[in-house]
Amino acid sequence: MDSPMIELKSALASLFECGQYSDLTIVCGGKRYPVHRVLLATRSTFFEGACRNGFKEAETGVVDLSEDDAEAVEHMVHYFYHLDYLNKKSLSRRSSQRSNRSVSPRSSRFSRRSPPKKLNLAPVEDPLLALVAAANNSMPLTPPADEAAFQSLDASTKMPDTPMADQIEDDDLEIVQSEEELDVEGPHLVAHAKVYAIAEKYGIAGLKALARKKFADEIDLHLSSVEFPEACQEAYETTFHTDRGLRDVIIQTFRANPSLSLRPDVEMAVRETPGLAFELFRVASGLPVSS
Repeated sequence: MDSPMIELKSALASLFECGQYSDLTIVCGGKRYPVHRVLLATRSTFFEGACRNGFKEAETGVVDLSEDDAEAVEHMVHYFYHLDYLNKKSLSRRSSQRSNRSVSPRSSRFSRRSPPKKLNLAPVEDPLLALVAAANNSMPLTPPADEAAFQSLDASTKMPDTPMADQIEDDDLEIVQSEEELDVEGPHLVAHAKVYAIAEKYGIAGLKALARKKFADEIDLHLSSVEFPEACQEAYETTFHTDRGLRDVIIQTFRANPSLSLRPDVEMAVRETPGLAFELFRVASGLPVSS
């Protein structure tokens, strides 16, 4: 990521952290989020309408979302300023200063355990995300000019000058390992379903596409988790039957994993979710999911 893009994302994160120049407040339960109308109104059909003159929210400067899920509201607000949510690597003025820290080459063996996923931003209709995507064209790495001379060095020249150097390298290795373990620590399927629903409700196309991508990426990794049936229920109970975003992902997962129906917790979720039960019945009957 080049310096201008780091500067932009750092500035947005700083606005989120300190609330400077905010001219609107989102209230949800006991939390208040100072936000900026221009950032929300240009990326959400709901907030664009709420910020117009004549609406109560435009006059009071307060948007009360207490009826919505508090976790989903928090992720939505975080997305407006970080272009992501549930991401430990979101930039701020402090974290951006550490973004160029090198990682020990020996950490590569941990990357095979959980390969990074690249988000396809093409269908995301968010102007800031489109700007980030345009600026993030990666450049090929250039090998050292004198690579042959480097390979000819004997082992003694490659040893660290002091024991402390090796200890620092080991510390970096431990940090990378712990970060990888955190990345696969547990599922967030229910959270993604909630974010998808709130993005649809408030007309945030970029967030909706991002939530679907995260949901689809995680579902195969956490089929055996207790959160899987709950996420299926959440997705079907918070979206219209015509909205196939999460529903198609779930149906395809059941098609690819017939043994899911043998799990008692999954069976209970299907029994309690008529929409899911109906669509699985059509699949089992060889009929199209939607008539």
